[in-house]
Amino acid sequence: MTAHLSRNPTPGVETISAGGAGMERRIRNLHVAPMRLFAGAWSTHRTVLIGYGQLLAGAGGRLALQMVYFLVLANTLSLSEMGVFASVSAAGVMIGCLAGFGFQSFVMRSAAGRRSSMGAYLAVYYACFALALPIMFGLSLVLYALLFQGVIALPGYLAIIVVEVALWRQIELLVQVNNGLGRYAVAATVVSLPVGFRAAAAVAFWAAGGGAAEIWAIYYLVGNAVSVTVLAILFHPRTRMRFRAVLLKGKLRDGLLYAASYFMFLAQGEIDKLIVLTLAGERMAGIYAISMRLIDLTGVPLRPMFMMYSRKLIQAGRVTRASLRECLKVEGMVAVVSTGALAFMIAVLHIRPELLGPNVSAAYGMLTVIIAVPAVRNLLEFQGELFFAFGRMGLRAGVTTALIAFKALAFVLLLTAFPNPEQWSLWLNAIYVAIYALSFFTLYGLLWRNTAP
Repeated sequence: MTAHLSRNPTPGVETISAGGAGMERRIRNLHVAPMRLFAGAWSTHRTVLIGYGQLLAGAGGRLALQMVYFLVLANTLSLSEMGVFASVSAAGVMIGCLAGFGFQSFVMRSAAGRRSSMGAYLAVYYACFALALPIMFGLSLVLYALLFQGVIALPGYLAIIVVEVALWRQIELLVQVNNGLGRYAVAATVVSLPVGFRAAAAVAFWAAGGGAAEIWAIYYLVGNAVSVTVLAILFHPRTRMRFRAVLLKGKLRDGLLYAASYFMFLAQGEIDKLIVLTLAGERMAGIYAISMRLIDLTGVPLRPMFMMYSRKLIQAGRVTRASLRECLKVEGMVAVVSTGALAFMIAVLHIRPELLGPNVSAAYGMLTVIIAVPAVRNLLEFQGELFFAFGRMGLRAGVTTALIAFKALAFVLLLTAFPNPEQWSLWLNAIYVAIYALSFFTLYGLLWRNTAP
């Protein structure tokens, strides 16, 4: 009986032994499964993750350099001089949208898709850039006579304008081309190096004892000119450029449409600085410019993702409802990151008001009330990329025209009705939310109705 039992264990004992082995396998699988999931996700999205990591590394370096540049300059110039410089720079940024008559969009598209045509589009871009220069400088002189003649000398004004309408456009082109080619590490370097040269110029300006905006404009021009020269030598794509008149004739209308829509997009983010300078004075323009600059820093970790996402949509070549749903998820993430970054800034300045210098601390009061502004500004930038990626430049031009008209009118009425900044600062949230709602419902509403399920 004993021998029989030893050769044939009881059913209960066998079940327990088998169950114990299965339990051990399940426990081992619980440890292995996350590693397998991670390995699967890495193999599937390896290129995207590495590309974003490269861009984010560049963005991190750029953020550090921007902070040095911003803090040194903001606390070397007086608030009034900072307001003048920021306003002139904003005007130059808007006028600079005419550079190349919009052909930089075709250069990026050819780099992301048909690379064989990139050289031809580059040649057309540079030809159009040369044609656009006298137009841009003519517009700059008209604007100087209307707005800036009483606040800055003409040589200093023109030095800032040259940077924004000519030099920075070339840097922007190099960034777009290298992103289109998928050279994210190079693009991140091209973005970061000019900020480094600007930071060096700001430090040199501070070391020389500072001065008015006219003096800073010379340092600003030299720093950017050196950076453009270095970047063009090192990172301009090595491709044969051959001018083709047929491209100019065939694409000029679309290029001008892109330039107009790009102008409208930037104008709705910059025109408020000119209005604040005109109606609230140079000092208030300086405080407002510092606040907006701090808010712009919240978009630094997001812009690499915007660029990569735009490239992905361009390569997909069509709009689907699934892609629109994905865009909505990205918008939610953008809003959370932007608002969280502003809350972090406010907390730091609340604990250490003088940490970033006396001029920056003057903007603390405005930052605490414009809580919706960072999310809206970054979301509008993301939606601008969607308009471009989906090829809806006509729609973008119409929407941004309406946004500019609404924002300009709202700012004028607000500053006229409430001269005290503490009163009108709070109402900025309502203006920005209304602007976002108009852009959101126009973009997604029309795309959703015109897209097959």
